[in-house]
Amino acid sequence: MMIPQAIGIGRYPQPIRRSRIATQMIPPPALTQRALGDALDHIAQAAHCQAGAVIALGGAFAAGLAQATANVSLEEGGADEALRAAQHMQHTMAQARARFQSLAQQDAEAIAAFVDLRRRGQALAGYELLCDGPRQMADLAISAAHAMQDYRAHVCERTRDDLEFALVLMSSTARAAMLLLDSNLRIWPLPALIAQYDPHTARLASAISLLRPVSRIRSG
Repeated sequence: MMIPQAIGIGRYPQPIRRSRIATQMIPPPALTQRALGDALDHIAQAAHCQAGAVIALGGAFAAGLAQATANVSLEEGGADEALRAAQHMQHTMAQARARFQSLAQQDAEAIAAFVDLRRRGQALAGYELLCDGPRQMADLAISAAHAMQDYRAHVCERTRDDLEFALVLMSSTARAAMLLLDSNLRIWPLPALIAQYDPHTARLASAISLLRPVSRIRSG
């Protein structure tokens, strides 16, 4: 199994020291052609935490699993309504998966872009860049989770539980992304950032609370 996009290079509290800037400007090893085990080793053995890209790739995996439930439903056949729902699910999850991969790549480039903006006297724009990524991840995950919930009525019996697994993973992706945004605001408590992104953390937390992943597969 291959990791589809490069993984990001993590976050650093303010300000970034000169010695660390030089380190950050070195691109991370390309993970596009790495086996999954090698990519996990790269994440685990790094000297920095690559939270944003890991969260985005988690969302991509969740979307991929949900897409597979629709594939099976189409293979089994059924009523026209169920087939249309499966086709829509395929399309929706394929788009979400591609977008999550793009966000993972965006995270890979975020610190270098931030450093460049700081050098040009646009530090606030750099902080906004680092906050926009997790906000977009959370919004995307919430939207994908709702699509999964809507598909519950149409998924075939053989992959019904798999859809629930995907929904739990996607809901967790949304929560993790929201927490990453909240963490950024803790690390960089600039009034302008707080004013701009605090409403988003509140909105996202409220939307996440309305998601309904199951807590058990068996009832009773």
